[in-house]
Amino acid sequence: MLESLPAVMLVLPILVPVLLLLVSPTIAYLAFSAYVLFWLGASLSLAFRQLREFRTLKRYRAIDWDERLHNLTDPYARIHELVDRPDLTKSEVEELHALNAWVHSGADVPAPDSMHHLIVIPVYSESTEIIEQSLEAILEADFPSDRLMVCLTFEARSPVWGPTEIAAIESAYTHRFGHFLATQHPDGLPGEGKVKGANISWGAQLARQELHRHGIADEQVIVSAFDSDTRPSPHYFKVLTYTYLTNPDRDVDSYQPVLLFHNNAWEVPTASRLVGYVASMWTLADSTRPERLRIFSSHALGMKALASVDFWSTNVIPDDSRQFWRMYYETDGRAKTLPLHLPVYLDAVQSHSWWATMKEQYKQIRRWSYGVIDFPYLMEQNLRNGRIPWREKAFLTLQQVTQFHLWATVPLMLFALRMTSTYLQPIYTHSSLMLSEIAGMVNLVAFIIAPLSLVISAVVGIRLLPPRPAERPRRAWVKMVGEWICLPLVGPIFFCAPAIDAQIRLLLRRYLGFRVTVKSRTKAAHSVR
Repeated sequence: MLESLPAVMLVLPILVPVLLLLVSPTIAYLAFSAYVLFWLGASLSLAFRQLREFRTLKRYRAIDWDERLHNLTDPYARIHELVDRPDLTKSEVEELHALNAWVHSGADVPAPDSMHHLIVIPVYSESTEIIEQSLEAILEADFPSDRLMVCLTFEARSPVWGPTEIAAIESAYTHRFGHFLATQHPDGLPGEGKVKGANISWGAQLARQELHRHGIADEQVIVSAFDSDTRPSPHYFKVLTYTYLTNPDRDVDSYQPVLLFHNNAWEVPTASRLVGYVASMWTLADSTRPERLRIFSSHALGMKALASVDFWSTNVIPDDSRQFWRMYYETDGRAKTLPLHLPVYLDAVQSHSWWATMKEQYKQIRRWSYGVIDFPYLMEQNLRNGRIPWREKAFLTLQQVTQFHLWATVPLMLFALRMTSTYLQPIYTHSSLMLSEIAGMVNLVAFIIAPLSLVISAVVGIRLLPPRPAERPRRAWVKMVGEWICLPLVGPIFFCAPAIDAQIRLLLRRYLGFRVTVKSRTKAAHSVR
């Protein structure tokens, strides 16, 4: 019953405008105009938050993270140095807050040079080239490789990876990391679905046992759950280490990098690139609002936090968002997701042909939007957990279901209402000076804000792109910039339609099974920075 509610709510964007038009076309015109103005303002706010996070990414790249970690060994000297300065930069203010949190963390906090990172990578049908490029990016990160452990966890049902192929990649990399584990996740274990969470839980538990055998405690381990195509930026592990150690709630919180779908950004079709832009821009904007940030795709948690909830959910498709909610209810509302303010790089959707790529893109967004299935889980946990204030539970639950409703409706509604308002304007404004003035104001605001929001987002998106490949002519930049004009068409097709599809499937109880998005690079992944 509860899982049907999001689909039932889809009737509202159709029913309300029709009722308004029947009651009073004038009121309908005013309501439509207000709706458009609201979302124009929201789009401008979103663009400025993207710009703000872009500047934060640049600032984080310029920080000496070796020095930051070294200062944790003698925090009081650095605190006194910062306190005595008359003016502090934003980075120095952040460092002062972090050092104060560190000195109040107690004596049992691990030392920076005792921290280890476990990277869990699930593999199903991805190619050797993609796996190797991800492993090389991990090795190239600015962190001692002897404190890195990689766990490649292959699905036993994989049509590509058998014992011979697994042994080959294991022999090539086992000596290059502090620890390297390649394992096969058995198919059909009791209580498990054919989902990513089951695979990474299997691998992480085996890796934990291996770390324990070497005397490495849970408190010393941070686990990064990567996709097979995830490539971390050079400072990823040091920033994650610093953020983890200086967080008083390190043992319950999760950590979210910015996701940039840039590994193959210069090779994919325009639609895939624009969808990748939108997804990247969304994670940029959400990083400026930690209170709204949720786990999405590649993320990290402390091993102690992960073990406290028995790793990831093994029977749901959206294992990332579900992990946030499992931590939230297990800790009675303490758990949150902290932004790392630096990127990891992933593939935009690319298949063997243009049409196959479009179908894969649609299915990927449908799987992402299937996170709406968390709603019944939230309602169940709200009833079970009486220790979290009911106002907080109600707010977060409403926020969650509203987010997926807006995902499915806003781009379509903006397009439809804008067309309807344009049609109604000459009919209902010629006899009313007030409506005529309102129409003029709406058109003026839309003329200013819509292009401004698009330009800001486009500039940020273009600035974040990897360098132009040598074989690409300079005029390729013209195409990269110009294709942003197509964004209003991409929204309804590749965001609204898949989200509506996912919600209607829940209504009809035609549940989705987990499927791995096809990853078919034509060239090596672009450089990370």
